[in-house]
Amino acid sequence: MPKVTIQQLLDALQTGWGQYAAGFERLSPAEQAAFLQRQGFSRFHDLLAHICAWWEDTLEVVTAILEVSESPQKRYDVDAFNAAAVAKYQDWKESDLLTHYENLREALLYLVAELPEEALTNQRIAGWLHASVVEHLHEHCLL
Repeated sequence: MPKVTIQQLLDALQTGWGQYAAGFERLSPAEQAAFLQRQGFSRFHDLLAHICAWWEDTLEVVTAILEVSESPQKRYDVDAFNAAAVAKYQDWKESDLLTHYENLREALLYLVAELPEEALTNQRIAGWLHASVVEHLHEHCLL
């Protein structure tokens, strides 16, 4: 697993994810459609739902590990998880989902900023944060 630093996580959350929705809005309608097709989502709303669901689980798992030093490992059917995320948020207004996205992003920023120095030596903490913050940003990169 690649090593991740607090600064990499903060940069991804502040800059990459912080500008994500605005960056999507700056794309032309044709670029938006092509991007969403490449990502496998029919609407930006569904992509945001997918991101939010993974961030929710990241916050839950990392917090549990920090509080009790370990927690049971979840098993994921990624396709089913992603489908459930889209379904969970399908009736949300776009503005409400964007607010939720921002609230989760802020919660992750706070979590990362307050991590004890040794936290990233825990492979589960480092793995979750790297996957949902850094790798996920690269997977859904707008460029």
